Amino acid sequence: MKNFEQIVLLLISGQGILLSLGLISTVVKKRWSNFFLGWMILVLTIEMLNAWAMTIGYHSTKHMFPFWILGSYLILPPALLFFVRANTKSSFQFNRKNLLYFIPACIEILLAAFAFYSNRLWGTNYHLIKNAFWFFLTEILPVIGTISVLVYFGITLYRLSLQLKSHPGRTGSRPLFKLYMLFGFFSLLMLLWVLQSFFNLELFELIKVVILLFIFILGYLGYFQPNFFDVPEFVKFQNKKSSYPNLDDEKELDRLDHLFEVEKIFLHQKLTLEQVAKQLNLPERYLSELINSYHKTTFRHFVNQFRVKEAIEQIQDPKQSHKSLLGIAMDVGFNSKSTFNQSFKSLTGKNPSDFLEK
Repeated sequence: MKNFEQIVLLLISGQGILLSLGLISTVVKKRWSNFFLGWMILVLTIEMLNAWAMTIGYHSTKHMFPFWILGSYLILPPALLFFVRANTKSSFQFNRKNLLYFIPACIEILLAAFAFYSNRLWGTNYHLIKNAFWFFLTEILPVIGTISVLVYFGITLYRLSLQLKSHPGRTGSRPLFKLYMLFGFFSLLMLLWVLQSFFNLELFELIKVVILLFIFILGYLGYFQPNFFDVPEFVKFQNKKSSYPNLDDEKELDRLDHLFEVEKIFLHQKLTLEQVAKQLNLPERYLSELINSYHKTTFRHFVNQFRVKEAIEQIQDPKQSHKSLLGIAMDVGFNSKSTFNQSFKSLTGKNPSDFLEK
């Protein structure tokens, strides 16, 4: 059983290191959300790697490297804070002043490294963890800081949820799934951390399970759904729309819906973004971003959704039974049978003939 635990700890720690370094490396593209998430994962991974090291007696080996020193808990509060801001503030930019938030973590790492090598090389007897002030700064203060950021995180998440609800049926809750997931994980982790630190409950084994599952799930998502780590589209759109401060998204979305649902502009063959923008008297770029951000699709796909829906209604209408599938395809705006079949299959998972009444 102990060997199995060692293998799991080592494998998932390896996955966590690769994932965290991959996310941290995105700093070159200024993907701040990934950068700060990477640091949080790295701190948690180092904690799991340290747990593995303890099971094999690594700490008592002669030439050990004190890698656990790098996993300062003081990194978590500011990293979580900037992660939240990067995912919720379209204008977020990380600057040199923000580095001040990480100075306490840097000081802890330097002092801990000094104490370790001083004890090894010069025979001193520094045991920082036994110092009450040091314990408060490195163990208790990070808990208080992280909980404070989680309160801010929760309030911000609630406000974003209200913002999404103002556009029912257009965005859903999926854009916030990542944020809900991370908020839930860190809330649970802090609860367990508080119960262990303040109430002396033996919960480290449970904490290990929670962290290992978290790293494993994120690694899985990172491999199969890389866009999971992207900033929500509707947040990025807040920055883009600043070029059009006089335009009201909700009002323009209603006008767009009316144009397609009531006036059925999609029935025109070879309909272009330029034609729709001209009809609505909107800039093409704004209209494209509006459809991208709120309908989560491209203009062409957006148009074909209405055409396919209209085609299904005509196919199932007895009054239209005299028409061929090609005739219906032309009537709803498609200009070729192949495009019609491809779009139909893509959107419904079925062929047009499957909807014919038997």
